[in-house]
Amino acid sequence: IYIRGEFYREAELLQQAVDEAYEAGYLGDDACGIGRRFDVVIHRGAGAYICGEETALLNSLEGKKGMPRLKPPFPAGVGLYGCPSTVNNVESIAVVPTILRRGGEWFGSLGKPNNT
Repeated sequence: IYIRGEFYREAELLQQAVDEAYEAGYLGDDACGIGRRFDVVIHRGAGAYICGEETALLNSLEGKKGMPRLKPPFPAGVGLYGCPSTVNNVESIAVVPTILRRGGEWFGSLGKPNNT
């Protein structure tokens, strides 16, 4: 999880939540008892607003200056450290539990007709 550097307190709270998830067994060697490892790492960025752009964020994660890359290639093909990568914002991730609860048909009904 990438969080901009100026959100110091928020990063601390997020780290506490991640630590609690490890302690509860939701993360780590046997995440949720499924026999697979699942880790979450919090990366504190340098704080540049431009790092909201996906390729600038990837550069920042790689330790480079947080400046946008030329596209193509797009992160889905050549992203973090040259590997295929998906970049989502918190708003996209936050709606996942509601979609799981209400279903894909419900979510599809929110957009314009024939957009799903």
